[in-house]
Amino acid sequence: MTLRSLYTKVTETLEKAGAQTPAFEAIWLIDAVFPFDRLKLLAEGDREVEEDLCTKIQSLAQRRAQGEPLQYITGQWEFFGRKYYVGEGVLIPRDDTEVVLTCTFPYLDSIKNKAELKILDLCSGSGIIAISLKKRYESAQVTAVELSDKALPYLKKNAKENKADINIIHADIFDCVADFSDGEFDLIISNPPYVTDEDMKNLQSEVRFEPELALKGGKDGCDFYRRIVPLYAPKLKQGGMLAFEYDSSQAEIIEALMRNAGFENITVFDDIGGVHRAINGTLV
Repeated sequence: MTLRSLYTKVTETLEKAGAQTPAFEAIWLIDAVFPFDRLKLLAEGDREVEEDLCTKIQSLAQRRAQGEPLQYITGQWEFFGRKYYVGEGVLIPRDDTEVVLTCTFPYLDSIKNKAELKILDLCSGSGIIAISLKKRYESAQVTAVELSDKALPYLKKNAKENKADINIIHADIFDCVADFSDGEFDLIISNPPYVTDEDMKNLQSEVRFEPELALKGGKDGCDFYRRIVPLYAPKLKQGGMLAFEYDSSQAEIIEALMRNAGFENITVFDDIGGVHRAINGTLV
């Protein structure tokens, strides 16, 4: 089978399965087996592909057709310009999370002594937030806390592969809070579980592959925020920032929690679709 025929066959398989971007996904699936992009398709489209490689790629396409996330099949995904390893048991990196990351930059940039900068990432998962912050602020002390036994190896591997020297803590964020000193951090940031109980019943088929531990946020999706805000506010320095990713329906609840805990300059940020996606504020 030629490279062009293989690409066409994989694309058709995904298209029949209802994939929204079959041509794009076909490139990723082929690239998971050997280096491939559109330029290679144009330049080497008539090249014959070994039968065993064709079989392997078509097997990956069938997994995708059955609803398994593309990111789990390829074993990696990009976030903020870097590659991260992902798989069963870890939340898949999404572009939306860039909002909670970038909304902290103006504040962090304003801190003059970056060597004393201390950042805490709660519910770190694959480590995309903690690692991105460490790569941008190399002299900062960045700590990532993650509970999941399945997610932890990905967090460690991603930190190593991206050469990010972060402190990784394997613990429940509500158990280890006493291990941190009051007034210790400049920034506490989190993308906690925030899917409501009702929405958990109606998840898209591929999202059902992702760990419930990283998704389920209680009846209104705000269980974690209700506990994080009062517990971790004292761990911030005066003027320190707390930042969350969240669902747009939860904005008023989270803003009230933060205001009641002594935060000001509370600001909401939209994702590329114009949907409220992140919130931050500074401690008085």
